[in-house]
Amino acid sequence: MMDRHDLKWGGLQLRLRSGRLLATIEPDTRWTGMYRVRLDDGSLTDMVNLSRAKDAAIVRVLANLNERISPSEAPYVRLNERRAA
Repeated sequence: MMDRHDLKWGGLQLRLRSGRLLATIEPDTRWTGMYRVRLDDGSLTDMVNLSRAKDAAIVRVLANLNERISPSEAPYVRLNERRAA
């Protein structure tokens, strides 16, 4: 079972300690100071502040890695219906 200790931040990129990229925090293109989480499957969340985005990224990644709940059911931030091209 993976936990927060198995993950590491490198700037705005969340990786496994082995180096695999799991999620990236991206600034929102319209709203200054707001961010979105892009998961490794390409899905993008609604916008939130930076601390909430980092927390949501960790929760979603761990849920996905541990297959406890689907990423869309993880708390804090929901996934947008559209995916970026």
